[in-house]
Amino acid sequence: MNESALDQPEEGASAALERYRTQLKSIDNEQEALRIKDRQFSKVRAILFLVSLAFLIVGYGFDGLPYVGWFGWVAMVLFLVAVTANEPVREKLDELGRHRSVVRRLVARLERDWDRLSTKAFAKQLAEVELPGHRRDVASDLDLLGHASLFHLVSMAATTPGIRTLANWLAGPAEETDAKQRWIAVSELAPMREERLRFYTLARQVADSSGDPENFIQWATGPAWLAKRSWLIKWSNLSTGLAGIMLLLTVVSGFGLLTAHVFIGSLIALGCLIAINMGLTTLMLGPAHAIFAIAMANRRAVSDYEEIFSSAQWLPDTDKGLPDTDKDSLYPFLTQIRDRMLANDRSAQAGMRALQKVATAGGLRQSAGTFLIYLPLQGLMLWDVRVLKRLEDWQAEYANDVPGWFEALGELESLISVAAVRDEYPSWSQPDWVSASDAPAITATGIGHPLLADDARVCNDVQVGPPGTILLVTGSNMSGKSTMLRSIGLNVALAAVGAPVCAEKFCLPSTELATSIRVSDNVAEGVSFYMAELKRLKSVVDHAREMSRTEDRVCLFLLDEILQGTNSRERQIAVVQVLRHLMDYQSIGAISTHDLELADEPELQSVGHAVHFRETIRPDASGNEQMTFDYKMREGVSPTTNALRLLEMVGLGETADQNNKPG
Repeated sequence: MNESALDQPEEGASAALERYRTQLKSIDNEQEALRIKDRQFSKVRAILFLVSLAFLIVGYGFDGLPYVGWFGWVAMVLFLVAVTANEPVREKLDELGRHRSVVRRLVARLERDWDRLSTKAFAKQLAEVELPGHRRDVASDLDLLGHASLFHLVSMAATTPGIRTLANWLAGPAEETDAKQRWIAVSELAPMREERLRFYTLARQVADSSGDPENFIQWATGPAWLAKRSWLIKWSNLSTGLAGIMLLLTVVSGFGLLTAHVFIGSLIALGCLIAINMGLTTLMLGPAHAIFAIAMANRRAVSDYEEIFSSAQWLPDTDKGLPDTDKDSLYPFLTQIRDRMLANDRSAQAGMRALQKVATAGGLRQSAGTFLIYLPLQGLMLWDVRVLKRLEDWQAEYANDVPGWFEALGELESLISVAAVRDEYPSWSQPDWVSASDAPAITATGIGHPLLADDARVCNDVQVGPPGTILLVTGSNMSGKSTMLRSIGLNVALAAVGAPVCAEKFCLPSTELATSIRVSDNVAEGVSFYMAELKRLKSVVDHAREMSRTEDRVCLFLLDEILQGTNSRERQIAVVQVLRHLMDYQSIGAISTHDLELADEPELQSVGHAVHFRETIRPDASGNEQMTFDYKMREGVSPTTNALRLLEMVGLGETADQNNKPG
């Protein structure tokens, strides 16, 4: 077997890292300039407020100074102007903070800084992703999700639909048609660096707001709150009419055209109307305000949604650069995302534009600059009810379309996440797809573990398959057997999502993974380690049986040191029996072991292609033995073991026992 390695750091990754660090410096400089401006606004606001307060106290607290109060009102108006002018500065600071967080995540991915990537929020969201049992096992075995996982290397997703979609893609089957569609879209998006950064920042802003897409979908497809409280709409209309009459009487009376009693009566009526409406606001409209927080969380949330959906314009033209044979199969996938997000008056973009008109009216209460306008409107005409009525009219019109919008958003966010990997690792290769019905096999040249840093990764050539054969990976403890199995599985997952693979060349059929690598007992349920292993292997065999009924996919099994919970002879018999089942179901796969007796099993030798990893032991400058590994895969069964040598190296060998015996 030829050896090949991608031992040199990726030029693309190094250039990307430098580019991101330069962007961080630029963001930091812009943030500092805005902080200075914000502090200046804060000083001006404080001065204007104090001046206004002083003039108002003097003007209305002392006789003979009737015009001083006017200066106070002027200062108050200027104070409100300063508050309004300060808001864009603070919004820009918030946006830069999110932008900086996005770029820091891009840097952390390249540096493999898993602690920074694996936040509690991401861990919670990934734990809530629903996967079938065997896919959850595969995800755990191969580090597809969770801490230090492929998800964190690939993902720039921030919204719940994006996280859920990408996690399902990674843990799902690697199907040729879907993977090719994703590759084409990813290749188009990869060079669009500024657009992608804007998208990541927008997605982070949407996710951080209380208007999370999951909550939005639940509201949009749920019941209308006003449907059972229609009297509030009637009262809002009546209140508006009464307020108009009372205001007219007050103005007319103020000009002396009606008696003073009418003037006083109209003022009292207005006061009562305002009291009733403010009481209803406090006692009845809490749920309405909660709906506002979901449907239009802040003045920018709806426009951010619209901008995110408009990002579908970046997807490739389905006819662009595609051979005629591929157009029919690739067209539906790309068109579906475009149609749901952009194409017509039922699209996400059109729906969000319609919602923006409602959000403009509903946003009066959310801004300090317009809150003084909102208060009289709410007091006189129950403004919130009128806004909610328009909101629920929108809900009735678009409820059936909303889930599809966010499904498309999840797909687009996943594609744009994968595009970063495509851009950052130009020397990683495009996978080649082969038929799953004609002696399928996975063949890789220079395959490496994508989660390892560039300077720590050692690559090898490997082949798994065709059916009827097994790759038998032998070797000493810590020599690289499990890493090889995971390298194969992780690159299959990369191919599935349309990403480049960490290999010089990687050929695979449409594949579903089944694994038994990390298995643990369950004391609470009375499940021993051996029984836990058997249950996992039963799941692998059942999945292989299911895959044997399909012609378009092959089952790839990866088994690491299985059935360690029993004695050696019974283990050999049991392992051969399990592998016989898997071969009967036309699966392909690899099994690792450091048990050389298992590797010598005649039936296993007849179908197994044996390879091995080994260690090298050399004395250091002090004469102490040092064990090293080159992680290079070689032909044949491992000629060495190292369990006892490792025991001695940690001070638990026979020599140590003799030296420590009491005299």
